[in-house]
Amino acid sequence: MQQFKEVLSTFHALCLGMILLALCILKFGLIPSYAYYFVWQSTFVFLVIALFLSIYFNKSKLFVLLLFPLFFDLALAFPSTLFTKLSVTAFWHITPLITALGYLLLYALQERGLFSSFGAFRTALGLIVLGIGYLGLKYFSPSMQQALDTPILHASLHGLSKANDFILIISLISLLFIFLISLLFEVQSQKAPFWMLLAQMIPFLFLQESNSFLLFSLVTSLIAISALVHDAYRMAYADTLTGIPSRRALEERFLHLGSHYMIAMADIDFFKKFNDKFGHDIGDDVLKLVAKELSHIKNGGKAYRYGGEEFTILFNGKKKEECIMALEEVRERIFRRGFVIRDKNRPEKVPQEIQKANTVKKERLSISIGLATSSKGKTPNEIIKIADDALYKAKESGRNCLICL
Repeated sequence: MQQFKEVLSTFHALCLGMILLALCILKFGLIPSYAYYFVWQSTFVFLVIALFLSIYFNKSKLFVLLLFPLFFDLALAFPSTLFTKLSVTAFWHITPLITALGYLLLYALQERGLFSSFGAFRTALGLIVLGIGYLGLKYFSPSMQQALDTPILHASLHGLSKANDFILIISLISLLFIFLISLLFEVQSQKAPFWMLLAQMIPFLFLQESNSFLLFSLVTSLIAISALVHDAYRMAYADTLTGIPSRRALEERFLHLGSHYMIAMADIDFFKKFNDKFGHDIGDDVLKLVAKELSHIKNGGKAYRYGGEEFTILFNGKKKEECIMALEEVRERIFRRGFVIRDKNRPEKVPQEIQKANTVKKERLSISIGLATSSKGKTPNEIIKIADDALYKAKESGRNCLICL
């Protein structure tokens, strides 16, 4: 279910939308032939922008992968400069093969940044693969074409695509591999290569026409830029530990609030005990658990990490009773759940019942909440102070309760 939600997230929908839009443009001829000169110029501009952004954000993976559409676009745009004579057959045989193999090889390498020995190695490896592609285009021969066009399967896949069996199989393997590995990451710059490769494979496998290749190269650059911008936004506005919006995002939200809203301040009770008794790693896990529960609060509430063990929940345009009901529900849910401490040194071969009894301990976990209503003439920051005063009253009242001022 989680992976299904991920597929439907904003970034993935944006990538899919760009690819579908490009297909519609080609299908219905929405761009006249003479206008592809501007598409060609735009493609190089956005590829260069994407390359500079990947350098700025120190993303070696995207930087090297973007070199592939850039190089082959240059080969297509300046065939007489880079080659004595660029064969059309050579282009549609070598380019998809080198692109698929390059993505497959380079994506498997761990991201360590561009400005490191590992980044230099990735860049050098990418240039070597592109060098092999250049030699393949330059010295393409009928015997090489015959070898690539040799049917691999009993039933040839030529009717499914314009590419030969070998290129189609390698492309599908690369796409599947990158898709499965990308599920392990949360940042979009790690997920973008799947969409980038998919965008490039469409003209390679099914269209094999220069204008379509230029258009989808433009889409590739836009996907990379979108991923980098998305990650930059995430770094600025999302809390890196809990994953929920940060205090900066809360302050940004204050600029767009209506006249009627409610702000709640929530604090984890006895949080210092978790850090002192079990260590900061357990304390971080407690913060993640509480943040996860608060992120699912009902009645339109939005949770933010305010700082330390403190969280802010914002309700915009909701009735006081609805807010109290949602806050009480999440408070009780956290208290009922508690926090399970597992011994890292528990033996693996002990029967599960004994292991669970001896190595699992459930600690009490609760939050105190202070709630304040917007007031005419008061800023959101002033309302936060009122909610903070209510929070301290909740602490003084025995904790694990809600006080509204």
